[in-house]
Amino acid sequence: MSITMATIVPLHRTSTAASVAAPVLAGIYSMTAGVLEIPASLRHRLMLHIGRPVWTACVSDRLVDRQLRHEGDIALLPAGSEARFERESPSTVLIVELAPALVQEAALDMGFDRRSLIVEHDRQLRDGQVEHIGWALKAELEAGQPNGRPYLEGLGLALSVRLVSRYAIRRPGPTTRLTLSASRMRRVTDYIEANLDGDLSLRLLAQIAGLGLSHFKTLFRHTAGVPLHQYVIRRRVERASLLLAQGDLPISQVALAAGFTHPSHMARHVRRLLGVAPSDLHGRNN
Repeated sequence: MSITMATIVPLHRTSTAASVAAPVLAGIYSMTAGVLEIPASLRHRLMLHIGRPVWTACVSDRLVDRQLRHEGDIALLPAGSEARFERESPSTVLIVELAPALVQEAALDMGFDRRSLIVEHDRQLRDGQVEHIGWALKAELEAGQPNGRPYLEGLGLALSVRLVSRYAIRRPGPTTRLTLSASRMRRVTDYIEANLDGDLSLRLLAQIAGLGLSHFKTLFRHTAGVPLHQYVIRRRVERASLLLAQGDLPISQVALAAGFTHPSHMARHVRRLLGVAPSDLHGRNN
């Protein structure tokens, strides 16, 4: 008996100019009836069924599992896994490919040791969160990607977070709470101190540390004991309290010198952290 191999045609997909190193690749594909061989990949892949129900046979270890695939059904293929599907009628599918580094970044951001995680294989699952992100990706692709790569990568990171929280197995054994090295932490904090009165860009601070954005945020929080934005606010309040106590500048100029956008902004944080109003501190050392 001859086997009819399915053909797959892209309808919409991320730019072919996208680097193979891109964190997220996505496409909407039209598939004919027949057998579709999916080779192993270095990326984690999600396949979201679109449109009318289709009878599909999934072949694994010589076992055939015949299922009716409905719109919103998802196949999850972790990196390194392959699959063989036989569809009895034409269908449409959204395929999302996530770089392992993106999933590892999500794991670090959630406080997990990325080396302790294994993504589970699932040929047919229902997950409202994954489906919601999938429809957002579909709409973005069909519209011609008006929001650009940052939007796609944001959706990819959201998918990665869901994969880690719902479908990753943690290997047994202790995990290490990773922190910034002393030299990296010093470079970052020295820059913050020298630029407290300026616009401290999170992305720039990550570059100074030589790390990815999400990874840097997590490691900084582990090292300092507080999130980066809270650390900056505390340092600005401490600088403001020193300038206010000296009494050389009016309160409005102290706010700007300490990096606050407005005196009321400074007052709110000074009261929250020190329990007093800026006017109570003004000129205290005189």
